[in-house]
Amino acid sequence: MPKSNQSAPLRRSSRVHIQVPVSISGTWPGGEPFNEEAYLLTVSKFGAKLKTPLPLRQGMQVKVIPRNRRGSALFRVVWTAQEGSPRTGEVGIEYVEVSNLLGISFPE
Repeated sequence: MPKSNQSAPLRRSSRVHIQVPVSISGTWPGGEPFNEEAYLLTVSKFGAKLKTPLPLRQGMQVKVIPRNRRGSALFRVVWTAQEGSPRTGEVGIEYVEVSNLLGISFPE
């Protein structure tokens, strides 16, 4: 019987490549608050990829507020690029509670 080369999809939702300026805020593990300007690079129904100079770590929560737009959403850091790689500063974030922060419609 031939083997199938098909595998399960890697993503739960399609991605949209964008560059949206945002403000991010949160609290460092030691309790010190932070607030920084950053960019969303991609978005999906369940999260986004963020570009930031801050050394965010997996498990941290960040509030994301798009500039020139109302609303905000809370995200959890689920991935960080390896320091020193071409992707340094990129951070994968997922919604703590799914929202439509940017008003983009994704297929079901």
